[in-house]
Amino acid sequence: MKPNERFLIIINPVGRAGYALKQGIWLLNRLHRMDVQHEAFVTKQPGHAERLVGQWIDRADVVVAVGGDGTVNEVINGMMNSGADGKRFAVFPAGTANDFARDVGIPLSPNAALQTMLGGKESKIDLLKVDGRYVAVTFGIGIDAEVAYKSFHSKRLRELAYWYNTFALLLKTSPPVSRLSIQMDNRQIEGEFLLTVVGNAGRYAKYVRILPDARMDDGIVNLVTIQTWSRLKGFLLGLLTLVGKHTLASGVSTASARELVIRCNQDVYAQMDGEAVMFQKGKELRVCVEPLALEVRTA
Repeated sequence: MKPNERFLIIINPVGRAGYALKQGIWLLNRLHRMDVQHEAFVTKQPGHAERLVGQWIDRADVVVAVGGDGTVNEVINGMMNSGADGKRFAVFPAGTANDFARDVGIPLSPNAALQTMLGGKESKIDLLKVDGRYVAVTFGIGIDAEVAYKSFHSKRLRELAYWYNTFALLLKTSPPVSRLSIQMDNRQIEGEFLLTVVGNAGRYAKYVRILPDARMDDGIVNLVTIQTWSRLKGFLLGLLTLVGKHTLASGVSTASARELVIRCNQDVYAQMDGEAVMFQKGKELRVCVEPLALEVRTA
């Protein structure tokens, strides 16, 4: 930790069915005992974390998100939209999946996460920008977003709900598809896709290596599209995603670019860092990468 470093702590009290609040209290007690300068806020509703960061970032050197990937997303957007320079980002993981922490190399145990937050190395990473909003890990259209939407209210059994809804959709006779047109580097892909994921990190949904070739510091947007399948193929392909081998299967396509445009040819479910949204038919989404845009404390 640098001398006189100040921390802004943003806590999502409902993360992982209240686990994030308990971890936030533990963290604040430790910081108080260690005489670390800090100000802390507990969010009250979606979007509050982003607003809090915008209001208080000038009084901090390091901004800390206590929660899961949704909290991380809000805090990062607050930082990037504040216009403040030279601020570092840290995460105290307390969510269900903690994809950002896993991908960037932040330990999940409280003591190790605290040490990383206070004195870890500083690494610059890329961020995606989707329709004007920053995304830290992945932006998806299709079954992953529908699963996130259906699982949103299962706060105490969120992880179980994710798996239940995932396999319920995969094993449908006619799984839901999204009609999309994707333009990138003078190439266009068009069709009906069960899943379309854009990202700059390899792992999401905790266990799924959806973009095995993606890196967080290469200035590249990675893309995978998966078309419809039979029940058996869907089950097997779901297992292959756990080890990143699904890209070898038929009906799965990968690509990379610095920028792409996705046109929604129907109303679609989408997710940004695991938070579900919906886009209407005709919506065009510009996806680009902002290289090395964020400085993060890592182990």
